[in-house]
Amino acid sequence: MFIVPMHSSIDLGRINAQLSEMGLAEEAAATGAAPYKSEFRQALEGLINDVEETEAISDMDAYKLSIGELDDPHTAMINAAKAELTLSTMVQIRNKVLDAYSEVMRISI
Repeated sequence: MFIVPMHSSIDLGRINAQLSEMGLAEEAAATGAAPYKSEFRQALEGLINDVEETEAISDMDAYKLSIGELDDPHTAMINAAKAELTLSTMVQIRNKVLDAYSEVMRISI
């Protein structure tokens, strides 16, 4: 029996690249200082790292379960639920950020 690992449909690499583009790279290059990280950016990066970590743990548990190394399958189910919840939370936060961005862009000056 072969178990195909499931992966999220969200491209975390593209999200990380967009977060790095949102930084103050031009200002840091002009002053020679390290880029400033806002609390909002740090929160988003932390959320992305949490999603990647929980998905990696869930994938490892699924692999161990498939080869018979995992003695307690309930731990794999709990970790899979955690991974699903963190991914769902990240998607909802992303949607709220995009809604806020589009609202700001609609404001006329």
